[in-house]
Amino acid sequence: MGLAKWWRALDELIFPPNPPCPLCGQRASLLVGACQSCLDSLAIGWKEGEAYGYPHFSLFPYQGFARDLVHKMKFQSGYEIACTLGKFLGLASREEPRLAQVDLLVPVPLHPSRMQERGFNQAGVLADKISRALRRPINEHVVRIRQTAPQSGLTATTRKKNLQGAFAVLPGADFQGKQCLIVDDVITSGYTFSTVARVIEQYGGKPLGVFASRTEIYEESEHSAQEL
Repeated sequence: MGLAKWWRALDELIFPPNPPCPLCGQRASLLVGACQSCLDSLAIGWKEGEAYGYPHFSLFPYQGFARDLVHKMKFQSGYEIACTLGKFLGLASREEPRLAQVDLLVPVPLHPSRMQERGFNQAGVLADKISRALRRPINEHVVRIRQTAPQSGLTATTRKKNLQGAFAVLPGADFQGKQCLIVDDVITSGYTFSTVARVIEQYGGKPLGVFASRTEIYEESEHSAQEL
């Protein structure tokens, strides 16, 4: 090995190059876990909102690059994408004062048949990364007991009907008096979020939510909403 190659090898051993960005696979990652170009394309902007009376936070708008990324995560085995977005959510959640009092995290569950198709629950991966950042446990006592159609593309009325009786709480859950942070990938009408929130509330929990991405939410009335 020539001297120049030896020095290069030594330099890479002492100062290893940054790994490739898990979102694009083309450019080197920054310390936060993605390249600058992908971060810019995500248009990250922490936003507080409310759906059916339940507060929630989200990280970036569901459009363009972000929409494609979420689609790859959910339907093209994008586990590394889920890990990266979860890391971003963890960093943001750690800086949000209203999340400092969270007691536990509740990922929105998948039905077992859909879990088998995807191989992982993206909400569970996001929750795992947030859990590490907030140092709060994950509670998986909320389960999906009925297979449902995807909420996207449904009207407000059919969204509500689609989720009736879809979630249940396993024995041994301890939500009483606890701040329960519901975690999912995208919030659209907010109906999935509010349905899980009501289930938790029935067991004494105090639900709020956090999401990687958001669409615009339109309220038709105090108790219903319609997606763009």
